[in-house]
Amino acid sequence: MKDAFSIPNIITYSRILLIPVFVIFLLIDIPYRNYIAAIIFIILSLSDALDGYIARKTNKITGIGKIIDPIADKLLISAALIFLIGRIQLWMAVIIIVREIAITVLRLFFLPKKVIISASYLGKIKTFLQIIAIVAVILNIPFNWWLMLIAVIITVVSGFDYLLKVGKLAGEDIINIPNIITTFRLLLIPLYIINLIQSNINLALVLFAVVILLDKVDGISARITKQITKFGRLYDAFTDSILIISSYIAFYLIGFLDFFWILLFIVPTLAIIISKITYYMKLREVPSSALGKTIVGIAYVAVIAVAIDFIYSLHILIFGTILLYIYGIMDLHKSQKIKKIKNHH
Repeated sequence: MKDAFSIPNIITYSRILLIPVFVIFLLIDIPYRNYIAAIIFIILSLSDALDGYIARKTNKITGIGKIIDPIADKLLISAALIFLIGRIQLWMAVIIIVREIAITVLRLFFLPKKVIISASYLGKIKTFLQIIAIVAVILNIPFNWWLMLIAVIITVVSGFDYLLKVGKLAGEDIINIPNIITTFRLLLIPLYIINLIQSNINLALVLFAVVILLDKVDGISARITKQITKFGRLYDAFTDSILIISSYIAFYLIGFLDFFWILLFIVPTLAIIISKITYYMKLREVPSSALGKTIVGIAYVAVIAVAIDFIYSLHILIFGTILLYIYGIMDLHKSQKIKKIKNHH
């Protein structure tokens, strides 16, 4: 616990706490607000390199630091992109945010297996270009659209590079037909969310249906080609989660759902993620159950019901949320049993 408050970690905590300050100066109507916001953003971005340098020099690299440092980076970039929508095209912001969330979740999931990939040169270039592009947008520098486009392209490329490295270190071949199909599903989600936010409901529902259909196709292809892998099961489940979570957030942004539903959904989801990490850490397996698949199916139905303003959409949301909490409690109980068994041995 003492290491949790080391100097590098305190810098990281401070970076997270100062993100709202950056957002405030981005939004308030005062003279030179863009210059002030840009300076704060640059300072917070540079502090990432500072805490990493101090951690290495003082030998204070901690487990919690490995977790919160990338989260702080993604929060800063995501906050900037979200509150710059209008000055940044929506599809650019969505692609970068989805990629950052995806890689962060995978990084956290593989920590128990000691699969830790430090930032590559491509990843560092990606971060540098994102920072340059965001500052250019804040200051309305000419050619900022092209800078953001370059940042988007490098962000996607570095994401695939990270996936390849994770697959190799995890000891599995992740370049197979099922995972390629899952990747295509993941890439369709930003397009679906963009159309949902822009109230192109019919096109959004078509894209949503395609993503669901491909979910079944990748499962069938995995069984036919005998390419079922632990990474593939994780990747598929993660894509399902991104699809559902992003749908709920989009519904909140366009006024279809209250923030109350987002909180109700996030609490059990975090509990389930924790339990799955515990399960994976102890048994090196990705758990799957009929109840879990049922909840995903109900969540799909709930998304469609909310999108078309179905008369019983509230009832479906309540039923799905109750099942989600039950599943979360069962998963936590299972994790506790596994922990006791492991400690006993």
